[in-house]
Amino acid sequence: MAWRGVLLDLFGTLIGFDVRDLPTLTIGGGTVHTTLAGLAPLARAWLPRVPIEELFEALATVSEEMARARGYDHVELPSRERFRRALERVGCDDGALAEAAVQLSRAHMRAIVGVTRFPASHRALLEALRPRYRLALVSNFDDTGAAYDILVRHDILRFLDAVVVSEGVGLRKPHPALVRAALQSLDLPPEAALFVGDNLVEDGGAARAAGVDLAWIDAAGGGVPAGAPPPRFVLRTLPELADVLAGADGR
Repeated sequence: MAWRGVLLDLFGTLIGFDVRDLPTLTIGGGTVHTTLAGLAPLARAWLPRVPIEELFEALATVSEEMARARGYDHVELPSRERFRRALERVGCDDGALAEAAVQLSRAHMRAIVGVTRFPASHRALLEALRPRYRLALVSNFDDTGAAYDILVRHDILRFLDAVVVSEGVGLRKPHPALVRAALQSLDLPPEAALFVGDNLVEDGGAARAAGVDLAWIDAAGGGVPAGAPPPRFVLRTLPELADVLAGADGR
């Protein structure tokens, strides 16, 4: 196990994000946490006669449609395309559609970036790994710019040798293209890298297809589901990775 590189997923692995940190909107008599709650003034500028609740419903429908499609083809479309389709559904003027989608998407992403959390124990891990391993971020995320905003916000970029985001590649995990792109950037063969992620289907599928060992973060503690290909290692938290790597190094 002569690993020389570690590939890290973003959300749920390196970075924390709790939807409950977002503002709330009342939908159908219930309360939901959503970035749209803070985007209402901007949305009204583009859609003066459309209630924010109607845009929320359109976004939810479009998101479900896009999720079903990428479940088959693993194609990652940008966040602005999701907003463009939703705006089109609620009757946004054709001449304003493209710009409105970009503005709302950027505002949405700023809200997401603003509620991300980077635990001190995760920073300590990166500081410990940096002298001994080449490190790469490999993330399913529909906005590459926002991914970099997160890395800059939490001063993570300095630890990384490569950043691979699905929106920039055009494909998403479990397609192996992202993992292979990271390996190419690190100039490492598959057997020299360990992938760390919290999604056994997406992270595990991509790592397995690319021939890379997987350390899966089982945050819920439910264990590997019956019939699922077992990962090389099962962790409960990211900092446990230090022990895995120390054992592999014989330390």
